[in-house]
Amino acid sequence: MNFFFNNQNKPIFLIVASCFFFSILAALIKYLNSFLHPFEQAFFRNIFSVILILPIFFILKENFYTTKKKKLLFLRSIFGALTMILLFWSYTLIPLSQVMAISFSTPLFIFLGGIIFFNEKIDRLNVIIMFCGFAFTILIIRPDISIKFGTIIALMSAISHAITGLIVKDLTRTESVFCIMFYMVVFMSPLTFVPSIFVWEIPSEIQIWIILFLLALVGTLGNFCWTKALSLAPTTRIMPFEFSKLIFASIIGIIFFNEKLDIITIFGGLGIVICNLLIAKRTNEN
Repeated sequence: MNFFFNNQNKPIFLIVASCFFFSILAALIKYLNSFLHPFEQAFFRNIFSVILILPIFFILKENFYTTKKKKLLFLRSIFGALTMILLFWSYTLIPLSQVMAISFSTPLFIFLGGIIFFNEKIDRLNVIIMFCGFAFTILIIRPDISIKFGTIIALMSAISHAITGLIVKDLTRTESVFCIMFYMVVFMSPLTFVPSIFVWEIPSEIQIWIILFLLALVGTLGNFCWTKALSLAPTTRIMPFEFSKLIFASIIGIIFFNEKLDIITIFGGLGIVICNLLIAKRTNEN
């Protein structure tokens, strides 16, 4: 047990735990699709997260709601809500492993956005690696066979997530993590409620309500482990272990949803992770 919780291995354990929680979250969303539209699932995931998170903030008694950047925080929440809705939707349309693999392209879009919006220095080798990463993404999408609607939704989610990441990157310069998290749950609840109105259906079975609460719990645990891991270790050290998300999703998909193991998806996902790792390592060195 000490092996997992010593200072050196703790961030690795946390990032793998976050990947496990996020894979469970994806499985719950896919299962609930037979009972509830993913738009409505996204709303309940947020509203139950408010119930889980707000008491913690009040216990801490920090002045986390004071900010001069409410407009930017609201913009962050708009793209955060869009990301969640698209991601939840994609889980119900294509295999879990494919969604996870496509999601690995988010850091590539963040790197590209950093060059465009933050005037970050252009490193030719990093740009080449970035294009290699996008090539692996195209490989996963498989345009040679047919581009499925679900893959487009998953790719849009990755792009929206990257925009969210760029906004958060700017916010962290002046705002605390507690402030960003507080406004995220407060703003995203009504934002995700709007699209859910068009597919609204009140669950009648208690087990559905229990699973909806589990969505919030598992998602919150995943976010906590991921954030904590990033605070304890450099991205270059823990990024390779993000690939475990694809492994967990593949196993869950095979066992519970009769999904087939797609070697091209596994190969493409691993390729994107390697490209992300190389860019992050070279960025830190420079």
